[in-house]
Amino acid sequence: MKTTHIVLLLIALSSALAACGPSSGQVPTQVSPTRAAETAVAQKATPSNKPLTEVTVVMGYVPNVQFAPFYVAEKKGFFAEQGLKVKFNWGFEVDGIKLVGANQAEFALLGGDQVIQARSQKIPLVYVANYYNAFPISIFSLKEKNIKTPQDLVGKRVALSGYFGATYNGWRALLYSTGIKESDVTTQDVAFAQIAALTQGLADAAAGYSNNEPVQLRLQGKEINVINVGDYSRLVGIGLVTSEKIVAEKPELARAMVIALVRGIEATRGNLDEALTICVQAAPELGGQNIRTSQAVLAATNELWKAPRIGFVDPADWLASARFMKDAGFIKEDVDVSKAYTNKFVP
Repeated sequence: MKTTHIVLLLIALSSALAACGPSSGQVPTQVSPTRAAETAVAQKATPSNKPLTEVTVVMGYVPNVQFAPFYVAEKKGFFAEQGLKVKFNWGFEVDGIKLVGANQAEFALLGGDQVIQARSQKIPLVYVANYYNAFPISIFSLKEKNIKTPQDLVGKRVALSGYFGATYNGWRALLYSTGIKESDVTTQDVAFAQIAALTQGLADAAAGYSNNEPVQLRLQGKEINVINVGDYSRLVGIGLVTSEKIVAEKPELARAMVIALVRGIEATRGNLDEALTICVQAAPELGGQNIRTSQAVLAATNELWKAPRIGFVDPADWLASARFMKDAGFIKEDVDVSKAYTNKFVP
């Protein structure tokens, strides 16, 4: 068992470049005139000669095309136009909770589930803009397994990257939303080696990021079925998070960051080819022999940026998320979600 575990882990690490969305769709070619006008007015509020304020964003991963809007916003000067100089802090998602919660970093990319858990522990995080329009976890399987719906998972073996984090929370949310009992499915921790677990026949299905493992499998020529958690659960997806202190004492900082990020998302969606070029300039390791993977991951991630109002999060989704988190035992007490997020900075 130890040998198998090590082999799987090595295979997982060799494919770790692909990031944390369904397959690609049609890309809009222009930005909403209304939103463009709003952001144009907002950016004029910051004089071009104003000294830049340095802020840190904890990304929770390694440089990747899933963060294209940040690279684009930096390259095109959207951050600078808002008076910001952004420093990226790459690491684990938990780092974002700790650093922002302790006011040692201004922003982080975190899931709504993580914000709810943090607030249940009296860590005053506030979600200020949606980044992914749905919870980005999916359950994927090889086509021959014929697993097309959540109910098809009953009696099957499902590989998880661990019993923690966004992937596990998304898995539990799928079961919760579809009425499937945990005891109806056999799960196993494969330590981020979900692809190897499937291709070596050690699992019937696996959970992972929609714009990561399914993309890699398709690039390997595998035919797969994908069940997106976001199609069944209203769990709030990944977004830009800050602290109550910044919202209360430096609201202009939060507003500037949200406006620049929204512009970055719009510009990325409007021209994926240009965005990919900018990503490779910022992180050369995304190019070269990895360019095909980067292009596919970016196209898949683009599906998670499609929303009628970029950055906005539905209050009803927060209520549903908090209800699930408590019913599933992730939090013990009710959390006042009205304090966990705000849409007031979204253009």
